[in-house]
Amino acid sequence: MKKLFFLSASLFIILSFLLTGCDKFPFHEEKDKVTTKPMSGQLLADWITLHLKLIRSTTGVGTPGLSRHFAYSSVALYESIVGSNKQYKSLGGQLKGLTTLPASPESKDVCWPASANAALADMLRAFYVNTPGGTARIDSLETAYVQKLSTAGYSQASITAGETYGKEVAQAILEYAKTDGFATVHPPYVPPVGDGLWEKTPPAFAAPAVPYLGSNRTFVEGSITQILPTAPIPFSTDPSSGFYAMVKEVYDASAQLTAEQKTMANFWDDVPNGKYYTGPGHFAAILRQVITDKKLSLLESAVAYAKMGISVNDAFIYCFQVKYKHNLIRPITYIHKYMNQPTWTSTINTPNHPEYPSAHSSLCMAAATALSEALGSHISFTDHTYDDLGFEPRYYKNFEAAAQEAGISRFYGGIHYKASVNAGLLVGKKSAQLVTNRLQFRK
Repeated sequence: MKKLFFLSASLFIILSFLLTGCDKFPFHEEKDKVTTKPMSGQLLADWITLHLKLIRSTTGVGTPGLSRHFAYSSVALYESIVGSNKQYKSLGGQLKGLTTLPASPESKDVCWPASANAALADMLRAFYVNTPGGTARIDSLETAYVQKLSTAGYSQASITAGETYGKEVAQAILEYAKTDGFATVHPPYVPPVGDGLWEKTPPAFAAPAVPYLGSNRTFVEGSITQILPTAPIPFSTDPSSGFYAMVKEVYDASAQLTAEQKTMANFWDDVPNGKYYTGPGHFAAILRQVITDKKLSLLESAVAYAKMGISVNDAFIYCFQVKYKHNLIRPITYIHKYMNQPTWTSTINTPNHPEYPSAHSSLCMAAATALSEALGSHISFTDHTYDDLGFEPRYYKNFEAAAQEAGISRFYGGIHYKASVNAGLLVGKKSAQLVTNRLQFRK
């Protein structure tokens, strides 16, 4: 009798282990019907991992374009699974211009992870079609997840239903993306000329980047008047002026940077040069880590991802409206021309767009504010984003602490005044707050 009880108990434990989902499977199962079970956010974490690899293999696409990829992919993911829980609400009719979305499947036999898998795969295929090896990588991960879903007990019919819906959602979001103004052909931009205005900067002396980005459609209704920081300090070359003091602060700091400050500047460089993931990618990597560490569900991970992606996209647009309104001179130009230091160089390269406000500060604080709202403001983490580049992991007490460091890193890097950093942080926070206040994810 004891042996029979032992065998029964053992079989029960093994069955429970298989149904609850161990590390072998990318999602957590329950004992009820497989098509209605909660889904693990590890699926999103794995797709973020691939997205970051694709960024490293992609050339010719700047940070604004790559942040847009994250934003629309995050919306597609959320819409592909929002029908799995009646307590959540579609973003259709809430996002500006998003009026056409496929109807949620009527059948209850839908594998929602398959829908998410297909939606993310189609979004990345569209965005990285010209990336060497990109399509093969995307196909491989998509196929691997389909196989895992089948192995976990989902029926082929439910997987097919999920895939069909996910692809329909992705196509609708891709059509929506075409109307945001990013692909609009504008006339050549001629920057204004005058004292205190932006000029091309060394070493590349590249043309101004995305000068018309500020005219793109934001995801949520809002006005630049709700986001605008105060105007920058009036330009002056007088050594007793506030402007001169602001520039000299950058110059003096560059001459006495500590090893920690140099590390900070390089850790948050985030330029898409085959090594870094961009600022939006850096925070996506942070979210990936939190998803795994906290074992978040797929739906709560998707909500956080969407809030972050949308907030960063809108913060970028508002930031560049302000940049090209003021066209403020960069530190390196001022130091060369007005401080008689023609050989001075910054720790990291100056981006090819105007100074005020700091775009990196804007997008990082937008991401941090959105993640804080979605997941909590007291989540601490150790950032392993660039372990493979030889950087030591960096600890942060919360998301906003990371964004604050990302902002000040631009000052230590010699490419921004402190006033521009602070203005950027404000733009990012206000942009994210506008997004989270306007969008309703739960009914």
